[in-house]
Amino acid sequence: MVVALVVSATFAASGIAAQQAPKKDDRKRSKQEQQEIEQVVKLVDGVMAGQPAPTDITLSLEPFFMKSQEARTFVPFVLTVNNAPATPAALYVRVVDPAAVPDPKAKKVEYPWDDIHFIPQEKVAPTLHRVFMAPAGTYDVYVAYKERTPEKNAPRGFVPKMGVLKTQVTVPDYYNGELNTSTVLVAEKVNMLTAPISMEEARERPFAFGMQELLPAVDMEFKKSEELSIFFQVYNAGLDPAGKPNLTLEYEFHKTEGGAEKFFNKTNPQVVTAATLPPQFDPAKFPVPGGITVPLASFGEGEYRLAVKITDKAAGKTVNRDIKFSVKG
Repeated sequence: MVVALVVSATFAASGIAAQQAPKKDDRKRSKQEQQEIEQVVKLVDGVMAGQPAPTDITLSLEPFFMKSQEARTFVPFVLTVNNAPATPAALYVRVVDPAAVPDPKAKKVEYPWDDIHFIPQEKVAPTLHRVFMAPAGTYDVYVAYKERTPEKNAPRGFVPKMGVLKTQVTVPDYYNGELNTSTVLVAEKVNMLTAPISMEEARERPFAFGMQELLPAVDMEFKKSEELSIFFQVYNAGLDPAGKPNLTLEYEFHKTEGGAEKFFNKTNPQVVTAATLPPQFDPAKFPVPGGITVPLASFGEGEYRLAVKITDKAAGKTVNRDIKFSVKG
């Protein structure tokens, strides 16, 4: 018997267009800030040239992928920072196409993305949210994090702590016309905003979409008193004769018991058609949003898999996504 679940769909986002490129910070810099920029750029240049990366501060990066309003993928990411002092810092992000051949005549190397962030002391945290954009492909992503040198009264012989991360990221192709989805984002918290954030703020808050800000879950372990909230977008759906998508989104929960998976529960399907979409929905501008919020009170302790199935009835295609999580206590 299927027990009914209390489910809240995240269709409040149905008026959100594909993501826009965040505005890079190109303001005029002080002499001290310019020196900091040169130092972090030099750090990454050295690591790219084969020099060992400094390891005072260690970093890890979890990327998410979303279609943007241009032919580049919007890649918000969670940056985990370990052993950083609670002092102002400089953060530099560079995305490199390893297959690109540099132009020997060029005065400056152009990268798919590079950006600098100055982090004030009150915003230093073990987890930061940032973003880059790049066309489909596989890239080397470098992130340098450096403790800033105090502008005044720096201790004699001051040596800032720093670290450089090099990691490979494969950016999916959302522009080939094939049915696809964004990364399925599991939210730790959903904040309702009083106003959309600015393009400048989007550099540091890339998980804000319209009037909602979704904070990614730190891990996939939840308590029975919590909820599982997921959000995603569907891209390149076929269109019916009226020019609207015709999708069915299904959500099934499976529990691992005795080393094998067993069906646990499911929600009512979400149907996305001209009848359920807002009249102003334009498939050329807006992705189809999907997602659910499910209270976990009825879930026993254990390991689960949420199977998401998207059926495109207009195009005769399906896409499947899996989210594994556990419930404890």
